[in-house]
Amino acid sequence: MITKKVQLCGLRARQRGLSLITTLLFVLAALMLGVSVLSVNVMQERTIGNTKDRDLALQAAEAGLREAERELIALVAAGNPIPFDDNCTAGLCVPPSQRATPVSASVETLVDWESTSGTPPFRSYPASSPFPGVNVQPRYVIEKVGNLGIPSGESMKLGMAPSSSGTGYRITARAVGSRPETVVVLQSMYTVR
Repeated sequence: MITKKVQLCGLRARQRGLSLITTLLFVLAALMLGVSVLSVNVMQERTIGNTKDRDLALQAAEAGLREAERELIALVAAGNPIPFDDNCTAGLCVPPSQRATPVSASVETLVDWESTSGTPPFRSYPASSPFPGVNVQPRYVIEKVGNLGIPSGESMKLGMAPSSSGTGYRITARAVGSRPETVVVLQSMYTVR
């Protein structure tokens, strides 16, 4: 019986820890897989957060466009001359191409959207019902593009008077999401006949 014990001890001595190295390699591979899955999840969370913030800014810019349209209808309905000028005083602008000294820049670059002193060169979303969740309330400018004339083909209809000419306005709205680096700028054309 002594010899059998010696043989078993001899078998144990020859193993030399190969299973320990294999197990450690499997644990390391599982750890690397877990870290890569975690980094993918973190990236997806950031992407979802950015998309959500951009959507919020887009909705705020849309609200700014609608507010500008309501204000424009009220200004036109009042019947008084609307004070459009080259300096965009109070957000009522003459387009850069129609100024006394035309410039090639667009209104988005000429207007200081960050201005908070004096009369800003933009109009803001009404403070009475602020847009929720945004860093800065939507801001907009209204440009008078000019008279549009009678639409083409309107005078050719028999028995009907042609439509009246209209005035075109371009509205540019800028909105910021919940983070200051998320900015959306939208434009729309609005016609008053």
